[in-house]
Amino acid sequence: MRRGILFIALLATLSATKLSAQKLDASYYDFPLRNVAGYYSANFAEMRPNHFHSGIDFKTDGVEGKVVVAVADGYVSRVLYSNSGYGLALYVTHPNGTTSVYGHLSKFRKDIADFVFAERHRQKRSRIDVECKPDQFKVKRGEQIALSGNTGSSMGPHLHFEIRDNAGRTINLFSQGIYKPKDDISPYIMKVHYIEVDSVRGVPCHSRRSTYAVHKADDHTYRTAQKTPIKVGRTGYFVVETSDRKNDCANTYGVYNLKANLDGKTIYEYRNDGFPFTLSRYCNAVAYYPIQINTRNEAMLIAMREGGTDYFYPKIIDKGVVRCKAGEKRQMEFVITDDCANTSTLSFEIEGKPDSDCFKGEISADAPIVLHNHDFAAKVDDTFSVVIPKGALYESIALENFHKSEIVPKADSTVKILSAAYTIHDDGTPLQNSVALIFSVPVAKELQPYTTMASVSSSGRVYNSGGNYKHNRLVGRTRTFGTYCLVADTTPPTIRPQFEDGADFTKRDYISFRLSDNFAGVSSYSASIDGKWVPIHYKGGRAIINLREEGIKGNKSHKIEITIRDSCGNRAKWDGTFKR
Repeated sequence: MRRGILFIALLATLSATKLSAQKLDASYYDFPLRNVAGYYSANFAEMRPNHFHSGIDFKTDGVEGKVVVAVADGYVSRVLYSNSGYGLALYVTHPNGTTSVYGHLSKFRKDIADFVFAERHRQKRSRIDVECKPDQFKVKRGEQIALSGNTGSSMGPHLHFEIRDNAGRTINLFSQGIYKPKDDISPYIMKVHYIEVDSVRGVPCHSRRSTYAVHKADDHTYRTAQKTPIKVGRTGYFVVETSDRKNDCANTYGVYNLKANLDGKTIYEYRNDGFPFTLSRYCNAVAYYPIQINTRNEAMLIAMREGGTDYFYPKIIDKGVVRCKAGEKRQMEFVITDDCANTSTLSFEIEGKPDSDCFKGEISADAPIVLHNHDFAAKVDDTFSVVIPKGALYESIALENFHKSEIVPKADSTVKILSAAYTIHDDGTPLQNSVALIFSVPVAKELQPYTTMASVSSSGRVYNSGGNYKHNRLVGRTRTFGTYCLVADTTPPTIRPQFEDGADFTKRDYISFRLSDNFAGVSSYSASIDGKWVPIHYKGGRAIINLREEGIKGNKSHKIEITIRDSCGNRAKWDGTFKR
């Protein structure tokens, strides 16, 4: 039986206590780069896949090697050397309690570089993450600490930069005025969507969205293309597609502040002055996920999910839901402000539809109900089951799409399909935490070490999703609903040296290899020269060893050996010689 219409019926169990960001003194901090034009490629809290952008990205004029300086006095408290994420990164702690972060570097200051070199060899690990003592690497404001680069998960030369406060939260440096980009451009508004909501068996049911084009009336004002009032149901919410620009840059930027006013009263406000990293994934609840995953705009959900957090909403009434009686006319306004105080406004009239035209949600009587604040477990058959822990969902759902799939998994001869495909819900529903997918399938003993879970596309193509097979079953964890099956990959990865065996490297400082894998992906690698472990720099399938740094010389033949593994445990080894 349908209950009363409620978009949000319960308090969010995952809501964090609202914390005001530490107020910073702009004069305390220097600019982190030298000899650059001073443009930005990304701003704070942009919507990224499953996370808010935690800092600002400085352009380095399309090149690596720009001088990076400490923005204030302090000491290097942490050094990261990684082939992913921030790549080469430094963390500098300052006397005022803040920490500045410099990512995607190409080189460290010499004493720091020497320490990293020694530490990588001591740990015999290419990736290291080391905390440093306060008296180990002291720095002064404006002192060079590194060179900019393109390391880690970077798509081009730039400097990723953050300031974290004394509570470990990363701070919006533009809204605080620490740095002031050239920006007199108001945010862009592209579209507005409306979605009705009903509640069935305690589960929010959403209508298909109605989309309305908007046009620019002047530099700060937008209007809907539709001249008559937008028809709305008894209960619903809006989604606004927007983005920002800055002078002299083609990049798009994220939204800082958005207010929704109903009849002149603010019912919703989003603002992002900073956040703890534990809340970064909640961008999936701040945004309207089905649109956000397919657009470069910010698809802002003007409502709060029942399993979301109120951290980012200084003001929210009735969870941002818009209620309108049949025939009632109300005024809707959205005010969007960027991190440099430029504002755009979109206003329009809404009118309540007759009750007979309002959306009525439907859920199959036998559909399992998954409440966002309760643990849930169910199975399709003796082969496939799922465990969804409380807090994994942003809102309760009806698990109507939970069955053995008609999609037939397909792979080449290097991957063996071990089960049928099973579908759980749909990939347009985001997850905050992982759910467990359990396959109970007998697997031949020789295949068990190489068995993994795979996601299955609509065409049947399979992609590695991880998991370990033990005791006749595999438990895989995922933060994406969709279709999955069980496969085995017994094919070793491939090592291709970018030189002839025995080649002369007397005049060359680097030796490199191309690493690849058929399915699971390269997960680990190690190398030695003349029996001594050497570090590898790995990016984009290319493994590089710096022969000069390793002191390889003597004008003689050297033996080199490299071993790699893929995510399914397959191992490959190559050995050869070179002269230097």
